Amino acid sequence: MAWTASLAHAMRKGFRTERAFADPWALGRAVLAVAAGAAIGWATGNVLATAMMSVGTFICGIGTLLTPMRHRFVNALVIAVALSCSVALGVVVQPLGWYYLIVLAPVAFLSGLWWALGRAAGIRAYLVVIGLMVTADISPGREAGFGMTKWIAAGCALTVLAQLLPPYGLPFAAQRRKVADVYRFLASYAREEAEAAGTARPASASFSAARAALGLLPQFARPAAAPLYGLLGEAERIRRTLYAEQGARRVPYPSVAATLETIARTITSGRPQQAPDGARDELAAWQGQTAGSLLPKIAEAERLAALSAGSRRGVASAPHEEIATLYSGTGPVSAGVHRLARALRPSDPLFRHALRVGVGATVAEAAGRAVGDFWGHGVPGHGFWAALTTMLVLFPDYEHTFARGISRPIGTIAGGLVAWGLLQFSWSHGALAIAVVVFAALSFTLLRTGQHVLNIVLTAWLVFLIHNIGAPEGPVAFGRPADTLLGSLIAMAIFLLLPTWHHRHIPVLLARWLRLQAKLLPLLLTGYAEAAAVDRNALDTLRASLRQVHEELNEAVGKLAHEPRSHRGRWSEAQLRRIMVSVAKLNRAAALLAEHLPDREDDAVPELAEFAAPVEDHLTALSGAASGGEAVPPGALRQAFDLLSVSSGLAWLGDPEAADGVSHIRARALSGCLGLVTAIEDLTEGLDVPAASPPDGADRARHSV
Repeated sequence: MAWTASLAHAMRKGFRTERAFADPWALGRAVLAVAAGAAIGWATGNVLATAMMSVGTFICGIGTLLTPMRHRFVNALVIAVALSCSVALGVVVQPLGWYYLIVLAPVAFLSGLWWALGRAAGIRAYLVVIGLMVTADISPGREAGFGMTKWIAAGCALTVLAQLLPPYGLPFAAQRRKVADVYRFLASYAREEAEAAGTARPASASFSAARAALGLLPQFARPAAAPLYGLLGEAERIRRTLYAEQGARRVPYPSVAATLETIARTITSGRPQQAPDGARDELAAWQGQTAGSLLPKIAEAERLAALSAGSRRGVASAPHEEIATLYSGTGPVSAGVHRLARALRPSDPLFRHALRVGVGATVAEAAGRAVGDFWGHGVPGHGFWAALTTMLVLFPDYEHTFARGISRPIGTIAGGLVAWGLLQFSWSHGALAIAVVVFAALSFTLLRTGQHVLNIVLTAWLVFLIHNIGAPEGPVAFGRPADTLLGSLIAMAIFLLLPTWHHRHIPVLLARWLRLQAKLLPLLLTGYAEAAAVDRNALDTLRASLRQVHEELNEAVGKLAHEPRSHRGRWSEAQLRRIMVSVAKLNRAAALLAEHLPDREDDAVPELAEFAAPVEDHLTALSGAASGGEAVPPGALRQAFDLLSVSSGLAWLGDPEAADGVSHIRARALSGCLGLVTAIEDLTEGLDVPAASPPDGADRARHSV
């Protein structure tokens, strides 16, 4: 995509208004905390207390509204403690003057690195660093600064206390939502199969989100949440069965979808739900091999859903074998440390993002301090607005960074004008307290609608608030929009100087995905040697890693189309589309092999184990080719398969009239292995195609940077 088209897309995205709002009860608790702080400040007659408590309740309140995965009290307590410590540190470093930038740089870098724990965690880290910026910039001295810190911490405490108010909801509410999303996805997949058999493709994003949510539970809480873990494990089995039976005839997909949707409602509501009578009757009358495979899994999911709702039907089961490592694995702290350590590798895209945040926030703070007076129209010596903007604009990818960088200043300019108009009137302390609550409520409500909308209210509130604690109205009303524009320009410039272009990252992700497949597929093939031979823990670990990389690959390919340098990618759009189709086919082939792993000795097909080594070698070579190494010639794996299937006796299917089903089992194994070989060969051919040549002539001039 050319630069002009790419910027136009970012602008459209930046000014898109979303109708997305937080949970009304969570929003109400956040507003109540702000109101309590304003009331305390008004009752004590202390304008500074009103302003600073509103800052603490506001920042802490935003943290509670950002997609909570942990208990709301834990979320609020963590951000309250972190923010209180951060503003105290800002007071300590305030006398350092310009040397404060030495402290800001690593702290901002760490907040960028925190994105390894998730988007919401990354934004919460930004909020904590903003607390440091505020007191380091506007604190009038240590004694007065610690007084400000006291009131901000008091505001944070009010937000924490507000989380103790009813309604309390169901235990593990976030985990319930994510597991229910898995069953809703399976239901939608079944409906797609009913409408166009064989065209739907089960995605893994909902499964990974549920796995991540359950992984956040501490070890001591996991036994109580055992039904939710079991539901995720059973969903894995249902997904594979639907995959294996894709396109099968006489499958009552609408009834299957209705039953899966009912399971999702049971999980979410915490009350047992009943599937429609017609769906239950149709599934009860359904006969055949597919019914024998799918119905017991749906029945087990219904039993586990009833257990999660507190029903006495059945008893809790042992950790599900499909996700054994998730249930008994490391706790959230160890897992988080592992993700942060991985992001510290210079080759990881999040390392470059953290570097951009660290450099950008420092440069913006310096620029804001240097030119903050804006020729006498701004606030001199204050750079935190510019630094705050740079930090909040910088996201890990081009699309979000430029969308926010374009839309945020427009909203801020409009908000500055609104604040200037409000400041033409005289405001009593009581009116100020009411205005603070109203502005905070509007900001919380508009938090997810878009930067251009949110910043109108947010800027008006901040300018209004800072003026009422003693700052002159003109420089504040002008300086906030000017610093925001400056910070946005710095953020976009920093991204271009230290970019993350997905056309460079896609080959790396594809190579990593192939290396993981080179471990998973031999494990599956050797698992056919005898009954229950596969290591379920290793299988679960590899499958989770593969999904994560596959989702990153899909996300990178999706974002590539809107980047200005997508034309410089190694593969053309058509070539990349073919590669991704082959990746999906290989995923499906692996799922089919996993679905039919032998549970009995009669189901074992030991000949498949002989094919593990050639598959591993071929995929390892393909990984090198994806990384830019020597291409792998197509056809070699198919030739090896043909030779081994004959020499090992796999091609001999036995007596077609045999009553013991040996012929069917061997035919299924042969078909599954052949599907695997075909998928790998398709991917080999896709990678063997010469890389896309750069545009020439007029195209080169049009695409030049």
